[in-house]
Amino acid sequence: MKNRSLILIALVLAFLLVAVLAAWMFIHSGDYTLTEKDFTRSALVVVETNSNLKLPDKSRGLNMIYIASRGGPVFVAKIEIPADAEDAIKQQIEMVANEDYHPINALSEGVSWWNPEKAGVVVERKYTVANSYVHVFLCRDNKQLVLFVESMYL
Repeated sequence: MKNRSLILIALVLAFLLVAVLAAWMFIHSGDYTLTEKDFTRSALVVVETNSNLKLPDKSRGLNMIYIASRGGPVFVAKIEIPADAEDAIKQQIEMVANEDYHPINALSEGVSWWNPEKAGVVVERKYTVANSYVHVFLCRDNKQLVLFVESMYL
């Protein structure tokens, strides 16, 4: 009888552990990190959609961290922009009115490759798109034209 009780308790604990692990995996299943090796066109579309910017043809994703488990999508992205498209992307960014936002605990604060201040900033904007705060920098970084985009669900 004592062995059956121990087996039953062990089974209940195992079931609870499996349930907790399954819940954790479900919550974090929408989170991902991309590098230039696995940055796809669909990830560029996520950036375009959430920033209201049309990225020029031949734009190339360099880095992205996307977190869906915070309640709404939160991401930071670093995208190489073709040099011949500088004026077009710069005009898109400048058309947006700059808003005075200062988010607390922004994802960009803990990302090693998020370094627009070290690059030569061409233009910067803070604005909202739907229910998200967006912060973009167009920079010259090591002779590359780079767009940094941060989007945080409000």
